[in-house]
Amino acid sequence: MKRLFLIISLITLITSITRSQIVYQDLTNTNIYDFIDELANNKIIGITSVIKPYPREIIAQKLQEASSPENRAKLSKRQQKELDFYLRDFKLELNPTLAYITKNSFSKKKEYFRLPFNPLEFVYKDSIFTFVLRPVFGVSYVRNENGSAYHRWNGAEVFGYVGKHFGWYASLRDNHENHLLTGPQMLNQEEGAVWKPYPEGAGDYSEMRGGLTWKWKWGDLAFVKDHFTWGDNYHGSNIMSGRTPSIPYLQYHMKPIKWLEFTWVQAWLVSEVPDTTKTYTLPTGAKRITYFNKYYASSMFTFKPVSGLDLSIGNSVVYCAGYMNPAYISPFLFYFKYGYAEGDGKSGFYGKEVQTFINISTRNIKHLHLYADVFVNQASIEGISYKLGFRLTDPGLRNLSLTGEYTRNNGKSYTSALPTTSYESNQYGLGSYLKENSMEIYAALCWKPIRGLRFDASYLFAKHGEGTTLSALDYKDQEISVQAKYEVINNAYVFVEYLRRQVEGDVRYIPAVYFGNTNSLVAGINIGF
Repeated sequence: MKRLFLIISLITLITSITRSQIVYQDLTNTNIYDFIDELANNKIIGITSVIKPYPREIIAQKLQEASSPENRAKLSKRQQKELDFYLRDFKLELNPTLAYITKNSFSKKKEYFRLPFNPLEFVYKDSIFTFVLRPVFGVSYVRNENGSAYHRWNGAEVFGYVGKHFGWYASLRDNHENHLLTGPQMLNQEEGAVWKPYPEGAGDYSEMRGGLTWKWKWGDLAFVKDHFTWGDNYHGSNIMSGRTPSIPYLQYHMKPIKWLEFTWVQAWLVSEVPDTTKTYTLPTGAKRITYFNKYYASSMFTFKPVSGLDLSIGNSVVYCAGYMNPAYISPFLFYFKYGYAEGDGKSGFYGKEVQTFINISTRNIKHLHLYADVFVNQASIEGISYKLGFRLTDPGLRNLSLTGEYTRNNGKSYTSALPTTSYESNQYGLGSYLKENSMEIYAALCWKPIRGLRFDASYLFAKHGEGTTLSALDYKDQEISVQAKYEVINNAYVFVEYLRRQVEGDVRYIPAVYFGNTNSLVAGINIGF
């Protein structure tokens, strides 16, 4: 009891003398993530990019660091305007004691209700509580030789802070597609969905994200339902892609010293595997289906031996049990070896499946980001997946970037002995969108002539093999894309894209609108992400 009292007292002391709060920045807001990456590649700031989403507080700190007179002088005129543009969006995080706009005559607390730079949001703030409300709306439309399809979504998101250490957020989006553009079997990077199907291939789904966070000086704890990615990439991670429908998870993160960060996650996956022993029929005739519980635990250490070099190593486990195994609450457990203590060594590890991974990221050469990762399923050579990539920012020409990636997934990199322990949630793979036995070559060129406007040209070649060998192709995709996107105001943009695709193979891997040789025009608008 004395030790427990001392621990509680120490935590209370630490949190009482610091002010720190976090809310995660939506991963779909790719523009702000891309700008932070641009600043890091040019050695204006430093960033650990292996794990996303970033907290808004971290993004705000990096923007503020880039805005110092010394760093600002290193930026192009477009980058300076981009920096000012995003600084406005993170004004609350940059200055928690921001001067209040109006005063409530019925209260001694000063309050304000709107920040003047963004008419699409409502803000309330007093000395204890902060509340931000933003609308969410978007539509994406594609038309080609096969016909047309669209995806529309609407809803709202809120986030805020309580006191000095607590953050909270929630986001609800209702989605509709007249022809389904994603599904568990499709080999694309569209966000996963649990569909309510309608006739003629249409469907609806809702996506609810949110959570509560607590932060102190050297770490933070979050219980959220959201997407997250592990592994450096510019075209999909092969460790944790974040493509599944959002999952509830508990995350513990700490950075006790400058050269070490640690992140641990305990997540509740959706098996969609019925437990027939607990399934029964009600007197009304309705059937009550109970599904097997499925859990995921993962940890990653990131070492920083020199500035700009990040070496990350971690492991994860997917297991099926009647309850969450208390052993996996230990953040520092090596899951593979723990199987022998459970007796799984005699049963071929069928009670769970384990994965190990390594990620290397270096920005030691100015303008150049080099990265590589290796993911190993079940400690097997056939279970290896790896990615090699680079991004060259401002390569002699300002406001230009060049990206290249190569991904290779061996024949058993994501396969599983049982669906109850597969590396999946809602049947969507947690890793590479191409799954096992596949490869991808990706190249992209990006030009940003003025603030908010970007032109992207990219090439993709991907293939997926039948069984465990790429010699028997089951799917092949070649893409050439040219896109223009403009962020009009914070968190609102319009885009248009020309997409040339040549798709061969099994029809279940691709939306019908994209099958075969197609020339597509894609356009849309997005508010609030």
